[in-house]
Amino acid sequence: MFDEVVRRAGAAGDAGLLARLRELEGDRRRVEAEMAVVLQQLDERRVYRVDEHASMWGLLRAELHWSDGECRSKMRVARLVDRFPDVGERLFDGHVSVAGAAEIARAAANPRVGDRIDPEIGHFTTQAERAEYDVVLRKVRSWEQRNDAKVARERTESADEARSAHWTAGENDGELVVRWGPVDALANREILDRYLEAEWLADWEVTVERYGDDAAPHLMPRTGAQRCADAVTRALHDGVAAPPGSRAPEPVVNIHVDHDTFSDVLVEAELLPERSADPFADPQPVHESERLCHSEHGDPVDPLTVLQLMIEGYIRFVIVNDDRVPIQWGRTRRLFEGAARDAVRAMFPRCTHPGCRVRTKRTQTDHTVDYAKGGTTDPANGNPRCRRHNNAKNHGYTVYRDALGEFHTYRPDGTEIG
Repeated sequence: MFDEVVRRAGAAGDAGLLARLRELEGDRRRVEAEMAVVLQQLDERRVYRVDEHASMWGLLRAELHWSDGECRSKMRVARLVDRFPDVGERLFDGHVSVAGAAEIARAAANPRVGDRIDPEIGHFTTQAERAEYDVVLRKVRSWEQRNDAKVARERTESADEARSAHWTAGENDGELVVRWGPVDALANREILDRYLEAEWLADWEVTVERYGDDAAPHLMPRTGAQRCADAVTRALHDGVAAPPGSRAPEPVVNIHVDHDTFSDVLVEAELLPERSADPFADPQPVHESERLCHSEHGDPVDPLTVLQLMIEGYIRFVIVNDDRVPIQWGRTRRLFEGAARDAVRAMFPRCTHPGCRVRTKRTQTDHTVDYAKGGTTDPANGNPRCRRHNNAKNHGYTVYRDALGEFHTYRPDGTEIG
């Protein structure tokens, strides 16, 4: 039987294999939805008691040999589907990803904030249909952090108090392990990222010189882990080489915060008076899912950390309009440079090509609508693309940004990727 599966896969063409992969994923989503219903029924009927199990976990470990992680995740999805049947239906129909449903279920099971997820469930489910998993993760975790402010604050303070470091140097190797609080972590990551970028560029220059047009990241002389180690070494050496008493430049950390969230932070810190309703303002409050409070890498940031960064002077605000587009440039520029380039990169944590994970600092800032076709050189018309995927536009691939700010990439035949 399995030999036949291997034979068919080997004989299929590329298009056939991709089509089969999509079919299998659809089957997987339907199975996950049905399994959630079966698990919930078994749990409600307490079938696990037949063999003296204390819970469904005992039954699943014994009967299916599941890990504790599987038991936890599957039972959370079962309860999510029971609580929100529409989620189960969209999962069964193949629209919602399994990983996305699991992440939503995890937040819904949070004992501190899970009972507040009802107004957001539609938005999160739509994200799990349309977006890649890292976007769903960022949206859900950000919401969770905002609504679990007390615990987030306790974790922030605890992490700062627990900061530590140790290093060893033996005959054959050495090790450096550091644990920071959130403020130092954001600032130090920015510093180390700059050193890492320098190491990457040095490797890339050597690779291009050696391989020319055939240069590719996997041909670089060092691995990513080796470049990280060398970046830390370089940073330490530069620190020792600095003249005594000299002041190092402060790192600039980009934090994305919407106006309402930032105002709430200042009010809570008693730096602003309580806000009163503006009779001329839009009476509709900002939807919770539209709130922003994350680093340029997309990692959720506790509002208390934002306040600390502001006081420390490490923060640079990203001012956005109603469409979440920072600043505006006219058509007098042909290339994205300086602040215009930074503004485009600030909107997205990675290359906008589906499935790509190249971070924006290593991307080229491209025109969504080509300059030659009337596209403007302003952030609303910009998107970060890595070298490989920016060049793909020369081979017939096109990019479109919809009204919600999400990018869609189309193949030369007009079909959308993903």
